[in-house]
Amino acid sequence: MKTQSASYFLALSLLTGCVSYQVKPEKITSYNNGIQVLTSAKPDSKVQIEVAQKKLKGLDNPPLVIYVGAQILSGNPVNFDTSNISVSEKGNPLPVLGFQAMMKSSYDFEPVLQKFNIATPNSNIVEDGIGPSMFYYGQGSFLAYDMMFGMPFMMMDDVQTQEIMQEERQAFKIMAINYLKRSTLRPNGKAKGGFVVIDPKPIKPGTLVVKVTLHNETHTFKIDIQNQQP
Repeated sequence: MKTQSASYFLALSLLTGCVSYQVKPEKITSYNNGIQVLTSAKPDSKVQIEVAQKKLKGLDNPPLVIYVGAQILSGNPVNFDTSNISVSEKGNPLPVLGFQAMMKSSYDFEPVLQKFNIATPNSNIVEDGIGPSMFYYGQGSFLAYDMMFGMPFMMMDDVQTQEIMQEERQAFKIMAINYLKRSTLRPNGKAKGGFVVIDPKPIKPGTLVVKVTLHNETHTFKIDIQNQQP
């Protein structure tokens, strides 16, 4: 009877599109509080990506969110944003949301932020400014910012930041503030980065190839998407 019930729910999940996938990055450099860190170093640049999700799709169908940071070691400055990042699966490109596209989306980012150990405070907690928990600083010294030197992603006098601060959805607000927006990477300057959202709809079991291109150097990372084991 239990076997029949399990088969029934599995069939129901397949029919309703609620099957879950496992997210397993390849060649993990380190773990930090459950966050999987992957790094790549080349003569003129370094890139670090972070993956916190273990599952994809399912009933809530969350987007795939990764954190991408980059640093230029030599050469000319580089403008860095989502246009430097491409994702494909079996040779098919997957949509990487730019900042404006993310702002227009209706995703619930709270479960994803929790995986990155980011609390989503109640709107009454932060009224007069941005609390430290609103910013994500990346894992390890490569992406760490000294909070005494200011806010790395957006300054409070930025009109866009003020608009985001009026947004009632705290998880969405935190994602927006920490999203990867255009910034300039300078040789031997601090690494800069932000969250990137990948549309989950086209993702199927297989291997996602994430490429980050800086000048003529391309850093490649792979994330395996596997069927959830019953």
